[in-house]
Amino acid sequence: MLPLTSSPAPWPGGPDREVRRKASRIGRLVGVVATLPMAGYVTLTFPTERTARLVGAACVLLWYVLTFTIAKRVALEWLK
Repeated sequence: MLPLTSSPAPWPGGPDREVRRKASRIGRLVGVVATLPMAGYVTLTFPTERTARLVGAACVLLWYVLTFTIAKRVALEWLK
C-alpha cells in the first residue's frame, strides 16, 4: 500500500517558518551593526585609488555576508 501524500515525513522536520524568519532578522541586524564600523574604517583609511576602493568595498560586502550567515545560524540554534 502506498503512503498518503499528506503523511508526515519519516525524518524530523526543520525549524518552522517563524523561527527562521526571526533568526534571519537577528542575523541582518547583527550583520549591519558589525559592518558599519568596518565600512567607516575602510572609507577613512583606504587610499582614494579606484582599485583600493573596489577591494575595500568587496571586503565590506564579504564581511557582511559572513557576519549575517554566522549570526543567523547562531540565532537559529538559540531560538530552537
